[in-house]
This record gives sequence, structure tokens and C-alpha cells, in this order.
Amino acid sequence: MLRRASLVALVAASALLLASCASSEGQAEEGTGGDAGVTLTHPSLEGLEIDFDAQPQDIVMDCYAYSSLHEYGVEPVALFGYECDNPFVMGDADISDIPVVGTDGEIDVEKLAELRPDAIIGQGTAEGWSWFDEDVNAQITRVAPFVPLPSSETIDGRIADTREIAAFFGADVTSDAIEQSDADLAAAKEAFGTAIADSDLDIMLTSPTKEMLYTGVGFAQATMLEELGATIVGAEAPATGNPWGQVAWEDASTFGADILLVEGYDEDFAFSADLWNALPPVQAEQLGAWSSKGAMTASTYAAWLNDLTDLVSSSTKVA
Repeated sequence: MLRRASLVALVAASALLLASCASSEGQAEEGTGGDAGVTLTHPSLEGLEIDFDAQPQDIVMDCYAYSSLHEYGVEPVALFGYECDNPFVMGDADISDIPVVGTDGEIDVEKLAELRPDAIIGQGTAEGWSWFDEDVNAQITRVAPFVPLPSSETIDGRIADTREIAAFFGADVTSDAIEQSDADLAAAKEAFGTAIADSDLDIMLTSPTKEMLYTGVGFAQATMLEELGATIVGAEAPATGNPWGQVAWEDASTFGADILLVEGYDEDFAFSADLWNALPPVQAEQLGAWSSKGAMTASTYAAWLNDLTDLVSSSTKVA
């Protein structure tokens, strides 16, 4: 579920695809001279070109951006945003020594301005961050250009496009470690495809709340699993607006899911509701994790698919 907290400013074929993209990543139009301006042609937002007076060095990121870019060595001068303390989203990114200029839906624009960043990167659009209102976005974009994270329709596309963003900011996206992550993702895809083909299990991507069950049909993560042979069940997304499917608790059992993937699920997961607890996959403890955001890297999705392969292999038909 899109959780929109108060938007307040305190001041006012995978490995081949990714390898082929690496050769052209980070392309920028440059003038002459060491201090010449550069332009980022955004890899997934058509027609979006972001101009910089010089090659940007000091970057403020939301935590979703840092979760993706730290693997490439792109480091922020400050962080803001949601889920900065969520290990499922942040992975092994260490943020303990990075200044924070905003938490959840709030940002201290004065502190942001004092840092004089060259760029701000985060979840959003050409107009700014997804969870700030128009007035706040107008303030932050006066401080520095806003670079939206890639919004490609597929996970492979988002990984490749994120690399292009990383390369623009100076990352080496063709290192041995990155090539190995591509190979790991290809192997994980094959293993999951084999496991799901040998089962008759239906999977639902969920975010449970007291009010209702939200489902992730049509999300890029669900599409990836479908392309690998999985059957994804759940309510279809609304035609416009919020992309989550909405299921009344009384109808949750009608979709026949054998495995439930819960957004941000971990060993501390403690959600409880009578109709949730009665679902067969909950009773069978056939639960796993997924994230609609977080790190868009090959290594992240290789690890995720390997975990799902283990879950599929240990699960049985219960619906």
C-alpha cells in the first residue's frame, strides 16, 4: 500500500540485457573544458534531460536511491526519506555515518540548502520526490536538480537503467563484481523457473493492513515471476491512481494462493488479523518477502529469487 505520511517540509534475458546496456551507460553531453556543463539524458523518462553546470559530485539521496547506488560506490552527502532503517530495503548499506536531512515524508530544506548539493536523487518524477507536495518540491528543486530513479516497466530494465544513472555519477558499472552479479541473477532465474515448473503453486504478492489486503498484481516484481513461469493471483490494479489491488478480508481466501509474499517480511513480522490468520498459506507458514521498492541491482534480485526458490521447493499445495 502506498503509505502517504504527512507531506510536511520543516522549512515551508537478464545478464545479456544488463551487459549490453553497460557499454552505453552514463552517456552525457559535454562541452569543452574541465568545468563544462553536462547533461543527463534520463534512461526511462522519455524526453527528460537534466542539466548540470559541471559534473555533479555532492549528492543527496533518498534511501531507496542509496540502496541501489551504494553497490556501485556512489555515496551521498546526506539522506532522507522512507525505510532508511529497513534492512530488507537497505541490504548491507551502512548509513550510520551519513547525515540525515529528512525522515519519512518530511525534509529540512534549510539543512538541505546548507549542504549545497549538486544533485538530489530519489523516487519520483521530473517534478520532484513522490511524497512531497508541489510546494516542497519547488523548494528542493531550487536547491539542486532532482534526478528520478528509473521507472522502467521491468526489473531488468530498472536494473540496467539504474546502472546508467550510476555511471553518469562516476561509477564503474563493468567491474568483475558487477559481471558476477549478472551471472548470479541469470542462475537464480533458471533455478526459480525450474522449481516453479515442478510445482502447482499459486503466489500472491501482498501488503496486509487492518482495513484490507493489498495485492501486487502487475507490479514489476510480479511480472518477473510470471515470466519465469509462476502463476500470480490477486486483485487487479485499479484503472487509475493507486496501483495496488484491493481485497476485502472476506474475499482474501477466494484467490487460492499457496504462497504469500509479504512486503518487507522478516523474522519480526507480527501482523495479525482473524481472516489473515485463517488463510491456508499463513497456517502452513508458507510466507516469504518481497519489496515494491528498494535496491534495483542484479545481486539483490539474485538473492531474492534464490530465497523464493527455497520457499517454493519447501511448500505444498494448500489452497
